[in-house]
Amino acid sequence: MQKIVVLGIDGFDPQLVRQWINEMPNLKEMQGKGLWGAMKSTVPPAAACAWTCVQCGRNPGSYGFWDYTYRDHFSYGEPKLASSVVKDERVDCLHKILPKLAQRVALINVPASWPPSRIPAGYCISSSTTASLDRGFTWPESLKDEIHNLVGEYITTAFEKGVDYGKMDKEAALKHIYDMDTQRFTLLKHFIHQKKCDYTFAVATGLDAASRLFYHYSDEKHRRYDPDSRYENVLREYYTWIDKNIGDIWKSLDNNTTLFIHSAYGTQRLDGQINLNEWLVQEGYISLDEYPSEPTAFKDLKVNWAQTKAWATGYTGQIYINLRGREAQGAVKPDRYDELLDELTARIRHIPDEYSKALNIQVFRREDIHFGTCAQYGPDMFINFDECRWKTSEMVGYGKGKIHSHDTPYGVDDAGSGMYGYFCITGPRVPKKGKMEGVSVLNSAPTVLDVLGLGIQEDMECPSLLDMIKEDKAPIAHDTEEKVQSRLSALGY
Repeated sequence: MQKIVVLGIDGFDPQLVRQWINEMPNLKEMQGKGLWGAMKSTVPPAAACAWTCVQCGRNPGSYGFWDYTYRDHFSYGEPKLASSVVKDERVDCLHKILPKLAQRVALINVPASWPPSRIPAGYCISSSTTASLDRGFTWPESLKDEIHNLVGEYITTAFEKGVDYGKMDKEAALKHIYDMDTQRFTLLKHFIHQKKCDYTFAVATGLDAASRLFYHYSDEKHRRYDPDSRYENVLREYYTWIDKNIGDIWKSLDNNTTLFIHSAYGTQRLDGQINLNEWLVQEGYISLDEYPSEPTAFKDLKVNWAQTKAWATGYTGQIYINLRGREAQGAVKPDRYDELLDELTARIRHIPDEYSKALNIQVFRREDIHFGTCAQYGPDMFINFDECRWKTSEMVGYGKGKIHSHDTPYGVDDAGSGMYGYFCITGPRVPKKGKMEGVSVLNSAPTVLDVLGLGIQEDMECPSLLDMIKEDKAPIAHDTEEKVQSRLSALGY
């Protein structure tokens, strides 16, 4: 019986892996024994949607959120929080599919997994962004005591909500980050070996957190580069520490278990923020009854919606059109929709950095990249500013002409999510083909099913990695119906 362990490493960047691979002997050995390469993220490369795509093999239009908030009506804003409830209602992720095929499942710290999914004969520890130790963060609930006995007080997140990164005690923060990921690795091994899970999926988020604090010490191109000898090797050492843990996990697996490592996006330097709603105000697309005296959240602005054509949400360049017949006070006639999108595209592509230097800007229309039952509620336009090295801000009130800033709600942020993550997979059914091109997060879920010898769901949008090299792949004997029924009985169905 085949098993698979999926280790998600938040922000594991393919360029930095390549740079430091000779100091990562375990990963280097894995690369030589399987498949590896860059993994294209979603648009936008945001945690909630990217890691959900990893689990379901479908684009965000199928489940309807593009970050941790979303709308499912044509409201002004995104008032709802992405959760496991809405995810499980709208799309079949692996933790729904596999128990029906007699597979024992465990999820550990997977983004957008609160409240914990009630996995039949399986386990779930909620994600760090939403979990709370007093709100029932495990399934089954009794798992909470087991976790405490194993790792002590469970660490839910790297940073407290609202903390200013720049004012943190960096030494204490780094220790906390290491302790947090140590718990994730310990729990991953527990569910593999003690709980005997067939599919164990854990996401370690410490690298992304460390990057937000320490990236400017290691990248000479960073606008705040500081060659402080105390911190210049923090990220490098974290990558090599992850490699040690990869080796511990890999060497503990039996000959029937595949190890699949990947990140849903990379982590790269952050150059600043484009104050996108500020730009929309200045260019006449947003009409305000009163301009604020200080930077103000968009939800608190006095917007004249009847005179507003478009507005932006989130940190990743998302624009909605205030369309007549769709939004309650729509100002844009349907026959002007395409024309307005063309106009915005042309003008946004000419937004420079604060020194009037051109940025590499990509603009996507929703219908060109996202589809599905929930796509209609999503942003009409998505923007990557300089390959995502610039975030966007919803806030307005920086002052006339001030469309660039370097502060976030959490202070100065060193790093952001990149357009490509990394993957490496090795196991008994994985051929030694080395580097692969053209891989995306949508290949992950079908690959898990393929490795387990199970049928790939018809609604998954991309093939498995094994199918991508099918001409050289030996036939795989899928499990018979009798075996599945036997396993279901053993799991208590």
